[in-house]
Amino acid sequence: MSASLWLWTGACVLVGAAIWAQLLEGSSKLLRPFGWYGGVLGGAIGAWTAGLAGHPLLPLLAAFAVAAPWVQLVGRLRCLVQGCCHGGPASAAIGIRYRHPRSRVTQLAGLAGVPIHPTPLYSIAGNVVIGVALLRLRFVGAPDALLVGLYLILSGIARFVEESFRAEPQTPVIAGLHSYQWIAVASVVLGMVTSTIPSANAVPAFSPLDGPFVIGAFALALVTGFAMGVDFPRSNRRFSRLAAAD
Repeated sequence: MSASLWLWTGACVLVGAAIWAQLLEGSSKLLRPFGWYGGVLGGAIGAWTAGLAGHPLLPLLAAFAVAAPWVQLVGRLRCLVQGCCHGGPASAAIGIRYRHPRSRVTQLAGLAGVPIHPTPLYSIAGNVVIGVALLRLRFVGAPDALLVGLYLILSGIARFVEESFRAEPQTPVIAGLHSYQWIAVASVVLGMVTSTIPSANAVPAFSPLDGPFVIGAFALALVTGFAMGVDFPRSNRRFSRLAAAD
């Protein structure tokens, strides 16, 4: 798989995550949210457009499915520090407290100093389980369609449960469920359908890393880390900061 192919798809993931969250959550207080499901959709579009150019679709999607739990796991560390994707009130025995004035927990939810569920940690734990399972299946040569389908199923189940502990005021509630829980249900259904697509078993090994791959991965990591992790506190431009200014 060429470096340009997955770099293009990775860029689509970042753009999709940004557009999704801006449409659903973007506001004067949340200038730079990123949405995971938007990234999944952006990656699917990137892979589809690569398919139109003659590249195999399922192997590319499977590669991103195997990597996705570990990518989200790292991203949740940022959520844990900043307080986004936060949980609702919890007992002092399991809850964590946020007191920083720029945290979403204090600015939007009004839960400064209140023990809340550490939902980013719940997500990290779920992604470790999903990531290990998919890696094992990849090593034994599971079909690409099965890898993609299982990622959608397992991540949807994990997100549905995680969302039940979350309490972000900007998340719409529809028919008693958070909007992301409905999306998680759709993810499970889509995964069930995808896992039934006939596809050949993959080669039970990973390709060795070459120079262009390593350089491209490092560059994409820098761009993504800058986009999601660097704030300009005094700016009111779109994407300049994650939470409201002082």
